Parts: sequence; structure tokens; C-alpha cells
Amino acid sequence: RFDDKAMLGVTCLRVPVKRTIPVILKIIELFKKNKQSDDTLSRWVDRIVHGNESSGIKSVNEMKRVLSPLVIPPSKSDDPDFYSDYGSDTSYHTITGKGECAA
Repeated sequence: RFDDKAMLGVTCLRVPVKRTIPVILKIIELFKKNKQSDDTLSRWVDRIVHGNESSGIKSVNEMKRVLSPLVIPPSKSDDPDFYSDYGSDTSYHTITGKGECAA
């Protein structure tokens, strides 16, 4: 946090690793569009998490709504590369169990 106070993380969205870059770029785009003139990314996110943001993204749920289309897995026929691990020729499945990590 920008004020050096500890805070627990808030889950917004599970992101497949091959969708991480588009999601990060979208967050940067939203930050640039909606930030106040003296804002840092941390301050902007803090206001969203606490529901104190007055711009287009006012809550974690609104952020999730905007980012959700970016994390929908394509069909295997549309993007077979999505279903292979980086550096591996074998395919993987996108199912994770409760409590397993997601980017």
C-alpha cells in the first residue's frame, strides 16, 4: 500500500497464465484513463478495493466485469497454443482445484 499499512489481498479474478499480459495491459490502460493527476497505481487500486473510486471503475466487481472477457479460454481449435505449457510440447488442462494458484 502507498501508506505503508498492511492489507490483505482481495481476489478479483483468476487469470490463465497465457492471458496475464493482456490483463495487465488492460489494467494499465484503465489506470491511465481513470487516475487522478497525482495518483499512483497503488492509490488507485486501494480506492477501488475500498469502493472509494469516483471514476469508471468504482469497485472490484466492476474491475472483474471489465477484465472477465480477457480470461475466457478459447476453443482448442481456435488457439491450440493456449493449451500447451510454455516450453513444453504437451497439452495441459485449465481446471484448477479450490485453493490452487492462478495468476
